Amino acid sequence: MAQTKNKIMVLPIEGMPDYFIADNGTVYSRKISPRYNPYGDMRIVRARKHPSGYLYVGLYIGAGKNKKRLWRRVHRVVAQAFIAKIPDGMDIDHIDGNRHNNNLSNLRIVTHSENCLAGYQRRNKQKKWY
Repeated sequence: MAQTKNKIMVLPIEGMPDYFIADNGTVYSRKISPRYNPYGDMRIVRARKHPSGYLYVGLYIGAGKNKKRLWRRVHRVVAQAFIAKIPDGMDIDHIDGNRHNNNLSNLRIVTHSENCLAGYQRRNKQKKWY
């Protein structure tokens, strides 16, 4: 477990030795690439926006012809690294409803029905009934 100047906790991503995840949702890579990262410096992996609104990253495993890219949603990687292993059938709830806020303090592991109920309550709290 390493900490930077801003007190961000960074842990390795399980099963992916060259990638790290911070508790604020930033994904880092130390993967050596002759063109982009020849010395294996720590660099930020750019997250993309999925049509569902969640952020996801492409992480490479292996090298050469055996290299495969695995797509992972950032909120699930943060929860798996810092909270606990996510059991089958469980969801990750963004407490504030913002799918781009993958900070550890904004995530919790819930059942699918709890996640749906929380989203319903957030949507109805914003509506004003006059």
